[in-house]
Amino acid sequence: MSANAIFRPGITRRSLVAAGGLAGLAALPERLAGRSERLRITRIELFRVAVPMQEDIINSPEFSPDALTEFPGIPKFILKLHTDSGIVGIGETARGLKEEGVRRNVEYLVGKNILDLNLSRLALPYMAAYSGFETALYDALGKAVGWPVWRLLGGMAQERVLVNYWCGRKNPQDMRRVAERAVAGKFRGIKIKGRPGDPVVKAVEAIAAVSPALKVTVDFNGYHKDVAEFLPIGRALDAIGNVEVIEDPITKSDLAGYAALCRTLKSPIALHLASPKAMIEAIGAKACSVFNTGPAPSMASFIANAYLAGAVGIPVWHGSGHELGILDAAMVHACAAAANCTLPSDILSYQRVDDLVVRPVEIRDSFAIVPRAPGLGVELDEDAVRRYRA
Repeated sequence: MSANAIFRPGITRRSLVAAGGLAGLAALPERLAGRSERLRITRIELFRVAVPMQEDIINSPEFSPDALTEFPGIPKFILKLHTDSGIVGIGETARGLKEEGVRRNVEYLVGKNILDLNLSRLALPYMAAYSGFETALYDALGKAVGWPVWRLLGGMAQERVLVNYWCGRKNPQDMRRVAERAVAGKFRGIKIKGRPGDPVVKAVEAIAAVSPALKVTVDFNGYHKDVAEFLPIGRALDAIGNVEVIEDPITKSDLAGYAALCRTLKSPIALHLASPKAMIEAIGAKACSVFNTGPAPSMASFIANAYLAGAVGIPVWHGSGHELGILDAAMVHACAAAANCTLPSDILSYQRVDDLVVRPVEIRDSFAIVPRAPGLGVELDEDAVRRYRA
């Protein structure tokens, strides 16, 4: 059938997509996609949800309450973005956003054609909700052209993404139980949290007692005030021998202090930064050997940050806000497109009581398997969304 025959009067966009099945725009000649066929946003549904964590994940009781114990109850929004071709993209925002702001983004996007948008730099009125709308747009576009999102982000650099187990601030006894779960789940490492006064060294020793092969990332969130306060802890962690990375040990503004720790300690020092300017300053100061550069504002900015670090030989990983299944899938695609994302990323929706997708992100032997289906490769679980409406 000729292209002219395809677009003869009486043939609708919806019937074309139905005829092409899941291929969507991919069923059309490439030179015509985005010209005669449109991908106009007709409406965006919002669902406000709050999904609890599984038990025994966050903090031991003596460290509660703090921000870690509060975040599972803070709602976030799930998006369903509908187009005039019948293709639907799904998204997930960060938590704690203002609904009026999220709805401003809806109003801004409805009526626009996805193929006319610059998905690497969306000019949304409420930027705090950027990730949710970016994810839905990439999902819809990927389904339309028959490509997985990693291909839209520049192509696959790795077929699987390294993932750690995770827990919050734990005493040594509770940490031993966490380590046993990590071993049972065939994870190669654990990321833990610590603050001044916490028995972090004893907790890391408890992990080593369960399995010396388990690598540990310790995130101090910048709570130690300076090198002098932290250095005894860093040296004690070095001595255990199972530490993969020490993240944000002191206040992030003290780049000279970070450089001193890099020179003194054997364990790699990481800075958690999402700003390219801040990353460049840290590179110039030789303040770290690893970057956690997520959650960046977007998938596109994570890729850009990874390229920036990779240009000087620094590996990265993708941090998170303990997301659900949609954002976790987006992170897997972004990590897959970044060749130097070789440290364990925080892909953690398996630790919620539900991830709100029909099939979870597959994690096998401590690696998330990169989806090959068009778009994000995950499907929204409508029943679960209703169950956890906030």
